[in-house]
Amino acid sequence: MAAIVTTLLCWPVWGLVAGFCFVALGVPLDSFVTFGGALSGWQGMLAWWAIGFPPAFLYAACMLGWRPAV
Repeated sequence: MAAIVTTLLCWPVWGLVAGFCFVALGVPLDSFVTFGGALSGWQGMLAWWAIGFPPAFLYAACMLGWRPAV
């Protein structure tokens, strides 16, 4: 469930963060996604997904609970 939540929220949330960084700090989108050119585009998106996974995992664990299947 956490992987689904992370995947669904990755584009809109990081898009807003990238837009804010561009407007407020002048950081281009390419530099934001690739961590300043340290990673390729694919690796950068995978890294951002991995950064978003732990909070989504905690959210899914807290909201769904641990009820036994009946």
